[in-house]
Amino acid sequence: MDVRTLRSGEREALLELLDGWEIGDGWRGRDFFRRYLELDPTYADENVWVAVEDGRLECCVQIFPRQLRIAGRPVPTGGIGSVFSRPERRGEGLGARVLARAEAAMAERGMELALLFAGPVAWYEGLGWSAWPRRRLLLARTESAPAVARRGEPFDAARDLAAVRALHERCDAGREGCVIRDDALWHASLRVAGNPREDFLVARAADRLVAYARAIVLNGLFVLSEYAWQPGGADALAGLVVELMAARDPDPLARDAGREGDLRHHAVAGAAGLDAELAEALARRGVGTQEVEDPTTVLRCLDAEALARRVGTRLAPGESPEALMARLAPPERFGFWIADRF
Repeated sequence: MDVRTLRSGEREALLELLDGWEIGDGWRGRDFFRRYLELDPTYADENVWVAVEDGRLECCVQIFPRQLRIAGRPVPTGGIGSVFSRPERRGEGLGARVLARAEAAMAERGMELALLFAGPVAWYEGLGWSAWPRRRLLLARTESAPAVARRGEPFDAARDLAAVRALHERCDAGREGCVIRDDALWHASLRVAGNPREDFLVARAADRLVAYARAIVLNGLFVLSEYAWQPGGADALAGLVVELMAARDPDPLARDAGREGDLRHHAVAGAAGLDAELAEALARRGVGTQEVEDPTTVLRCLDAEALARRVGTRLAPGESPEALMARLAPPERFGFWIADRF
């Protein structure tokens, strides 16, 4: 068994392997993952590690180079995705071997953190990763919710992107774990974040953009994948959220005609982040909120000393990498947006 990076000319073979993944949401595996090969600006063959036997790819792991905001500083991070083994090869340790090579490569390339989102959290914990059960919001419209007034406008990149970026950066400045997007990552987010489509609304006041909200269907759930608002714009954002949650017939995000009309009655927010003013504005519109725990985030500190230096602190005597991360970016403040998923 040869464990190495992907070679030129093997991309279709990689997609053939990933086609065995039952993605859901109406996707075929090769089509879902092709987007991350063709549209992610950080894609490179050297960022894909594979196990190969007799010329056939048996297992793969992809690295997504990112910068996460930790303690106000951009931290080089390796996102991990596309972790997959052929069903008949599972239980042989291939995934652990390939993931270990990817981790070593990230450390060699100066990445100080590694991050992934997965169902089998216990499997990753057994390999030295740490579960990072962050908080998310569950929103539900009450039966007595008032009728929705349509005031939001569909996002238009040529008109709105600069203002949306400014809102995003302002709101995320104090949030740990957010991806810092450059031009290329912003344009990739607009092309990849949908599943395959997204609803993206903006709100204006006096010709100034004051709030935006993005929504997708993910794993059969209606998800607010990202939102931001200006000071004093909580009411405008609440209005956008309520518009996005209003039933539509037909629903442009629904893949199953039987679900049209009720798909949006409940929503999961991509990250906790409601202040009292926004919660009150939603409540006035008949939307209740509660925090829930999302257990799918898994994190690993690859170089604790380098991370501590980068953010201007020191490791305490005997402090573990996990304890350092808990001090810098505790799960309850970890605000990674689903729009940046990999």
